[in-house]
Amino acid sequence: MTPNRLQNLDLSTLRSFVTIAESGSMTRAASRLFMTQSAISMQIKRLENSLGLTVFDRSAQGMTTTTEGEQLLHFANQMLAINDEAMGRLTSPDYEGQIRLGVPCDIIYPDIPGILKEFSRDYPRVQIRFSSGGTYRLLNQFKQGQLDIVLTTEAQPGQDGKIISTRPLLWTGANDGNAWKKSPLPLGISKNCAFRPAAIKALDDAGIDWVDIVASEDMTAAEAMTSADLCVSAELDCAAGSGRAAINHAGQLPILPKVSIVLYCADTSSNHLGRSLQEYLERAYI
Repeated sequence: MTPNRLQNLDLSTLRSFVTIAESGSMTRAASRLFMTQSAISMQIKRLENSLGLTVFDRSAQGMTTTTEGEQLLHFANQMLAINDEAMGRLTSPDYEGQIRLGVPCDIIYPDIPGILKEFSRDYPRVQIRFSSGGTYRLLNQFKQGQLDIVLTTEAQPGQDGKIISTRPLLWTGANDGNAWKKSPLPLGISKNCAFRPAAIKALDDAGIDWVDIVASEDMTAAEAMTSADLCVSAELDCAAGSGRAAINHAGQLPILPKVSIVLYCADTSSNHLGRSLQEYLERAYI
């Protein structure tokens, strides 16, 4: 059996077809598209021959789509919309620019890489300048106008922030580790981590002795010590393959409070690219 030969609809012809359907006249459509009437007439003739269908009813009052033409019009509008959006994003200066994004170290994984990959795919000409650090430092940079969009992790968000997710803090340790069973409890939370005060308060309220064994302000030091089963930490989540996991402590460690992931955005009323990234972030954390 000979397979059917695939046929393609020509986008230029579809644009002519849609313009005729909207204007009701080949003459008006030709004028709008800067084409001659004979050229647009030939396009429609070839379209009808290729489909084996009549797409327009012709009368003295003008041209109207047939039943089959109405069905084609539905698909043509969708195809042209996708084409125009793709061309716009790839070539228009309206889809070119820079966004300065700040995200705390503790929530980069697992969500942020996927969000940035998706946004970059859809907006390939937009450059994202990415900053990371503690929540308080990022908020200060945002207030000083150095960042356009900031995510934070806060127990009590500021008035200008929008809570996009609320999650419980988790005690984390090495995969199948035993550091959490030690006394005093070896605690590995960097000095600038926003979760540190909540974790210390929970331990003190529960009467659990602890010892601080991470002196660094860099979060990677705490992550390395935790992965090595030399201490425990408090996190919202752990990336797969990080060597860390939530501790199944069966109530032997105190419950930690919930923390909000908060979105701060500079005025995006005139910045549609900023609004778009804001929507990607909000959608990811629902």
